Amino acid sequence: MLSQSQVDSFDANGYLVLENAIPQDLVQRLRSAADAMAAEEADLRTRVWHERALFRRPVFREVLTTMPLIEGAESLLGPDIQLLALDLVVARPGSEGIGWHRDVSFACSKTLSINTGIYLQDTRLVGPLRVVPGSHRWESGPEGDPGPDAIEVPARAGDAVFFDAALWHAGNRNPSELDRVGLFAYFGHYWIKRMDNHFTQPLPASLQESDNPQTRQLLGLGLRPGVAAYHGDDEGYNRRGEAGIDFA
Repeated sequence: MLSQSQVDSFDANGYLVLENAIPQDLVQRLRSAADAMAAEEADLRTRVWHERALFRRPVFREVLTTMPLIEGAESLLGPDIQLLALDLVVARPGSEGIGWHRDVSFACSKTLSINTGIYLQDTRLVGPLRVVPGSHRWESGPEGDPGPDAIEVPARAGDAVFFDAALWHAGNRNPSELDRVGLFAYFGHYWIKRMDNHFTQPLPASLQESDNPQTRQLLGLGLRPGVAAYHGDDEGYNRRGEAGIDFA
């Protein structure tokens, strides 16, 4: 689990690098699978595969039971975490980055969901993630390039970069001769709807029938015993203190 100082840093800045979240043997096997998939799409500059394509390959299912990663997400969100999405992103050499954006369209006084960049090589070579620390609490985004407010967040193979879904961030251009390869695991509270309606194929039967309580919870199939879903009826998450549905 994360230390209190790590949690406090995430709350203040909106991001956190967890070193060695993925063991190196799994990093190598994930990278091999990703390279094989990318080799079939050689004409595309940037390619994204979603979870149903990934979960056809057993190595990607191992992410669901990689405890440093899962426990890190639990430390930041609470025990009722759910995996809302899992994407593999490959950016070819010279591919342009992604402009400044946030993954949700609203700000909130507490974190409801987090995206997680799980990198399969040293990003200092291929273009690190850029973020604006503290911007997860901004009502609106930067006007154009945020300039000196933005920083790069380098990560090594196997590191995970957790960032609040409301944090303003951008994908760097890949200046190298190498592919940039990363998994993006999007975690949220259990009461947030998964993205199942975006898929035409069901989860593999082996996952639907899993008897691992953690895996079942991550995939929205049932909470683990003793874990309650968060409803917000005792949390002051209204940003300005105005009355809401659950508040007098």
